[in-house]
Amino acid sequence: MPRQPPDPRLHGTFRLWQGNAYVIVVKYPLSELKTAKLYEDNKPLGPSNSDPQAISANGHGLYKLYREPDETAPTLMFSASDNTDPNTNGRKYRLE
Repeated sequence: MPRQPPDPRLHGTFRLWQGNAYVIVVKYPLSELKTAKLYEDNKPLGPSNSDPQAISANGHGLYKLYREPDETAPTLMFSASDNTDPNTNGRKYRLE
């Protein structure tokens, strides 16, 4: 049976980390973290693998996917393109 691709949509509450940065645990294959792309509606965000302090201070769509040592699922840290709260800005986010 072929493996099903992950659901690209991000579900749940985005937790404010600090500044413009929000985090959410995602269901995404660990082997594909380096090539994953984040989209806001259909607009690509980035660059990926940004520094957490830059995401917090600058925002504007920066993001990073990583796995904490004590977690099995990866975490996405990101900011909306206009630094608004992704929980209330009405946009949809997805990883591909």
